[in-house]
Amino acid sequence: MPIDTVKHSIHIRRKKNEVVFRNIARLWDIGRNAETQQDILDGLHPWNAPITLKFENLLPLALGFIGACFALFIVIQPDHAWAQLCFVAGLIMLFWAYISYEKDDPLEDVIEYLETQCIAKKYHLAFNQQPQHISIQLNHLQFLGHLKRMFPVFNQGSLSNEISSYASTVWEDENQQQHQVMVFQYHYVHEIRVRDKDGDEVKVKEIHKDLWGVFVFDVAIHGLAVSASGKDYAYPYSFPWHSSDIQTNRKLKFFCSDELASAKLLTPSFVLKLSDFFQQRQGDLLFHPNNQIMCYLGSQDLFKVSSKAKQINDVSALRGHLRTFKLVALENLKSDLIQFLK
Repeated sequence: MPIDTVKHSIHIRRKKNEVVFRNIARLWDIGRNAETQQDILDGLHPWNAPITLKFENLLPLALGFIGACFALFIVIQPDHAWAQLCFVAGLIMLFWAYISYEKDDPLEDVIEYLETQCIAKKYHLAFNQQPQHISIQLNHLQFLGHLKRMFPVFNQGSLSNEISSYASTVWEDENQQQHQVMVFQYHYVHEIRVRDKDGDEVKVKEIHKDLWGVFVFDVAIHGLAVSASGKDYAYPYSFPWHSSDIQTNRKLKFFCSDELASAKLLTPSFVLKLSDFFQQRQGDLLFHPNNQIMCYLGSQDLFKVSSKAKQINDVSALRGHLRTFKLVALENLKSDLIQFLK
């Protein structure tokens, strides 16, 4: 009987989705209890249970398609009673398909959570924590506001300039020299206005843009700003400087706060190191005139995950993703900055 087939399909679908919900709950527990990335990976293997992470939604989709077809009869014969009944039946089927369809949000949330946990543990990133070198701890807004005021690259938005996320870490070179670092995402909103024929200002466009960068603390270099993005700087980087190398001048712009000190700093070997650092990237590198803080800001997403996994439909694929993913842009920036700061 068709009704028995439908009942059986509903039963099978419910059982499969219950397995997925149990797996989601178990993944949340693994992420909360893990202290290292390996703890998460060990929690995913062996699983000793069905490993599916894909909801069964074939029946709701089929029901939705049939309901849509029934509802269309009202377009063909709007005055006929049978068409009106089909329309009502179609709406009921569409509603039932909607409430029985399992969205992927719970799966995406737990995968994102585990990914964030693995990023933090693999790259030793302490999200939303201030660097250890700061002796006087400020509140969140004061801390970020203080850093933004130190460098003129955080005024690109006419409406908003926010460091939307950040994480502290420590980078160490092969000589065991450590660098206190804060990785961050900068979001700004810029409004473009023009004047209409009556002379009134009218908003034409609102631009939202994200940039990413790092603050490095306890850096000995002072009072220098280098731009590979064509940016000009004003105070405190008031004095432009030009390299003797034409190719370098085409790629980089140099500005300094003290002409004499910069003349001693910008030796041919140091300029070559700067050129090598910007070889594969665009951005701005600034050294504060008075404090031992360096800021790099560029367009590459330092938190972007590179993974071999195209789809994650089961626990095995999830484990493979969490085991092999990389933050390629962050790794490259770390390597180049450590080499530059030697």
